[in-house]
This record gives sequence, structure tokens and C-alpha cells, in this order.
Amino acid sequence: MRTGMVKPLKTLPMINQMVVNRGFASEAMERSVQKLNKSLENEIKHEDEIYSQPEDIDHFLKESGFAFRETGEGVSMTLDKDYDGKHIEIVFEARQPMPDDMPEQEGMDEEELPSENYCDFTVFIQDHNAKGGLVVECTSMDTEISINNILCVDDITAVKEMARFERSLGMYNGPDFSVLDERVQSAFTEYLENFGVNEHLALFVECMSLDKDHRLYMRWLSSVKEFINH
Repeated sequence: MRTGMVKPLKTLPMINQMVVNRGFASEAMERSVQKLNKSLENEIKHEDEIYSQPEDIDHFLKESGFAFRETGEGVSMTLDKDYDGKHIEIVFEARQPMPDDMPEQEGMDEEELPSENYCDFTVFIQDHNAKGGLVVECTSMDTEISINNILCVDDITAVKEMARFERSLGMYNGPDFSVLDERVQSAFTEYLENFGVNEHLALFVECMSLDKDHRLYMRWLSSVKEFINH
């Protein structure tokens, strides 16, 4: 025998143990995949059964004159149209519904609980072929629109590329809308209504923000299921 040569028999028990462990690990993974796959199948079936597209989408778009745009995987959605020499664009995003098991606030009546029907959206208004314009931050709740603040900007395209919360950093966002003179508030609300920023638009964005999230969730379920079965 050569000096320093290791006897193979001494390593066999360890190798056998590794093979056994790998076998158990493989079986455990298979059971885990089967369990997850079944859970995903049930959830996909459930979501398919309860999903229904919001009603009157086409009717709203026809009556309002807005064009609706979205991407399959993105959370952002856009309504836009031309009116009276200006271009108006409404941008809003998908939002998740409130959890069913949300704890009730002690001492609060059901009417005082937060509404599930709400949506933040931004209104961009600019003259044709102009860089500047108005940026109006709004919130809708139960089709009632609240204007938060109004920005007057020199480059509306640059502002569109910023996240909503970033707009409050480094630039003047105007006063809180609620502190303005009531006559100014009323006149500006009427100004926006001329562009179609009203309760009908509020209902559309409230419904579509939830609908988009539902469709993205169903897409996510299918993608996860496809990955684990690959």
C-alpha cells in the first residue's frame, strides 16, 4: 500500500448518511411543493370566482371623453383628454383593500370607521405645447373629492416622473387647500369640474384602483404557481 493512501471504506458510512439525508430533504421539498401548489390552486379558483369587472367603464369613458391607459404589470393608471385648449391627465394607482380582520376602534360607531371607498389621485393640467402647468393633489372618499394642495410648476413632465411624496420635498406645494378663502376653494372646485373632475370620476378611480390590485394579485398567484412547478 502506498504511504498516505486513505482507505475508502472509512468514508462510506458518511456518504451513505448524506444520501439518506438528501433523500429525506427531497421528499420534504416535494411535499412542501404539493401543499403550496394546492393552496395556490384553491386561491386562484376562489379569486376567479369572485372577480367581476366594474360596471359602466365604457359608459364613463364615453360620457367623460377620457381615454384610459394602463400597463399589465404596473400599478399606475392614467386618464387623459384635451379640453378647451388644455391637456388634462389624471394619474392614480392600484391599492389593496382593507383587511377583513381589521380591528375595530373602541368606542367608534360603524359609520365612523374608515371607508373602504377611497383613492389618492393627481390631476395634471397644462396648455398644449407648454412645459409648465398645474399639479393638483386630490383624495376621493365615497365619491367626494378633497383637494389637498395645488402646485404651479415650470416643468410638468419632470414632476410626473417624481413619486407623489417626493413632490413635497424641495418645492413649494402651495398652501393647504382647506385654509384658502372659501370663495377660492369653491371657484377652483368648479374649475376642475369643467374638466370632468367630479363624483363620476371619483367613483371610477375608487373602483379601478381596487380592480387593478385584484387583477395584479391574480396575476401574481399564477406567476408564483408557474415558478414552483417549473
